[in-house]
Amino acid sequence: MKDTLFVYYSLEGNTEFAAQTAAAAAEMDVERLIPVKEPPKKGFGKFFWGGQSVVMHHTPELEQLKFDASAYKNIIFGFPVWASSYPPAIATYLKFHKPEGKNCWIIACSAGGNAVKAIRKITDALEGNTVVDTLSLQDPAHDKEKNAKIITGFINKNFGKSEE
Repeated sequence: MKDTLFVYYSLEGNTEFAAQTAAAAAEMDVERLIPVKEPPKKGFGKFFWGGQSVVMHHTPELEQLKFDASAYKNIIFGFPVWASSYPPAIATYLKFHKPEGKNCWIIACSAGGNAVKAIRKITDALEGNTVVDTLSLQDPAHDKEKNAKIITGFINKNFGKSEE
């Protein structure tokens, strides 16, 4: 059995790219969080709904999960930064499936490349676990070659595989 689970939410494909790249670099299971009702993906509605959902601490219903986090030693959380925080799908996961006593890694994707506040917030939410390392990426799917190297290096560094 694999000992690492990558749990992620992706709206525009950036975090999905990070998850797929990480899974290609090391053996792990991947759990994509899918809200039953997806938020708007474009225009003003995307920003209004997303910001409001974070500020109001919404926890949308998620589609059925494939993996039980309690069965893993390591969990990687990947997410886009919304209103300087993690998105509601991650909030739902942490509310109903929060791991305890796990080694955790965080990969945050943002348009500006600075995810310090969001990383701090999810680190606080992961109390009872050990956050081993974090990575902040700027729109990783927009420069796949460059960011694949960064993600692969991060995974190799943290999961014992030497650089090739």
